[in-house]
Order: sequence, then structure tokens, then C-alpha cells
Amino acid sequence: MISASPAEVCAVYFEPRTWPSWVDGFGRVESSEGYPDEGGTLSWRSTPAGRGLVTERVLEHEPRRLHRIAFSDDASEGELTTRFQIAPVADGEPPATRVTQEVPVRAVPGAALAGAVARAAAPRGHRAGRGARGGTARPRTARPRSIAFAPAHDPSFLI
Repeated sequence: MISASPAEVCAVYFEPRTWPSWVDGFGRVESSEGYPDEGGTLSWRSTPAGRGLVTERVLEHEPRRLHRIAFSDDASEGELTTRFQIAPVADGEPPATRVTQEVPVRAVPGAALAGAVARAAAPRGHRAGRGARGGTARPRTARPRSIAFAPAHDPSFLI
């Protein structure tokens, strides 16, 4: 939960100058056209130890409510769905926003770690696939998991 209104949270979420402070391995924007609107694209480069060139395409965008993108880099591809919801607060408390993200990720076939990523992402009971016995590993789609994005309970992170 973030102690700020959805408008304040979204202002930070979509502001490229803030991305290095909360996007792991973010380096710089390479190109942006129409982002964050539906159909918009964004390409960004990570820090040297990161993911390399990451491309994003906006699949769905409802201001202050929903943002869904398709993303890809050299080793993975998937979708990220981010939801912004007004959180209940006690009378007299400042507004709060709950941000949740779902990230089903797929390994890119042929990527150096595709087999390991596919086995790690597979549902329980399916991790010891053919790749573990010397056959061909096939990437599998991870089950969506919801995580809460809450960099602080204090609106000072918005500055």
C-alpha cells in the first residue's frame, strides 16, 4: 500500500526520470512512441549487468486503473499487468493506493538460459522435464503471480 492517491502514484509510475529508482537494472530510454497509451511502444536499455535491450508494447491502458504491456528482451518475453486501486483508509487518513502486478514470463527459445528458466518457471511437479534428462527443454509459461509494489508507506518517495 502506498500512502498517495492513484493520480500521484501514476505520475511517478509513468515518469521516466523516476524509473532508475525503482525499476531493477534500468539504464536509459532508447525510444518511446505514444507511451503509455494503448498501442504505444517503449525501448529501454538496462545497466551492463541487466537484461540488455528491453522492448515494451502497451496492450491496454486505463488511466489510474490499469496498464498492461507485452515485453521482450534477449532471454524472456511476457506480459505485465499493473493495477492501481484506491485502498480503504480510516477517516482522516491520507489517500492510499494498492498497486498489484501480474507477470507471467516465458523464456525465449534458444536463449542461453531458456531451459533453466523454463524449468524454474514451470508449475510444481513439472520442473523435471526432458531438459533435465538430456532431451530438449521447452519453455513453459509461468502461472501468473500477483505481487504488491510498495516502495514506501510514505509519500516522500514521490519526490
